[in-house]
Amino acid sequence: MEHPTGDAAARPESTPSRLSNPRWRPATEDRPVLLPLIALGLAAVLVFPPAVPLVLLLAGAVALTFRDPERAVVRRPGVALAPADGRVIHVDRVWDAYWQTELVEVGVFLALWDVHVQRSPLGGEVVARHRRAGDYRPAMSRAATHGNNQLATYLRTAAGPCVVTQISGLLARRIVSWVPPGTRLTQGERLGTIRFGSQVTLRLPATATVVVDVGDRVRAGLTPVAELEVEAPAPRFPAT
Repeated sequence: MEHPTGDAAARPESTPSRLSNPRWRPATEDRPVLLPLIALGLAAVLVFPPAVPLVLLLAGAVALTFRDPERAVVRRPGVALAPADGRVIHVDRVWDAYWQTELVEVGVFLALWDVHVQRSPLGGEVVARHRRAGDYRPAMSRAATHGNNQLATYLRTAAGPCVVTQISGLLARRIVSWVPPGTRLTQGERLGTIRFGSQVTLRLPATATVVVDVGDRVRAGLTPVAELEVEAPAPRFPAT
């Protein structure tokens, strides 16, 4: 497996928005989706008016996934917050090839109606990102966790190593990261998004005490998912 030491190769879907205000991101980053919908709506009005309600319904469903509500994040260094909205689908212990240690992994499935913006579970520094090409299996499946197209963001925090991995699903083909290596994130700060329906995994030190169960609903930046020992140091230089 690869052991990245920096950012993945630059790709259009990995570059931060040119506008810093998150409210404008859908207008700038999601034009490949929004513009065809607008064109389809205009065509329906002109060519086949009975299709207008269906087009409006589709546009509304898509717009729902673009929402990015403000959240009152309560920052607690010894508590990891959910990185994504959705339902917990697994809690495991896994070997992490970047940090070269065993970590606790919590998987969250995002349905089409969930908020699709991911947030940092802990405060810390982004030390690397790594993109891995893969399949587009249904996002709720275990096969998707390690076999689908994904982008991992590695954080060095006061509580130890942390990894947030955005995973594509059957419909989700677009993974966006707003935090290149070197970025310092506060707990609950936005770090990226996935379109549409997907899975996000969070990896934490093996000493973490997970406080959610499979089937629980969580909200990014709000729901505590694990308690940690704040003094546990993260490896400064992972093995290569």
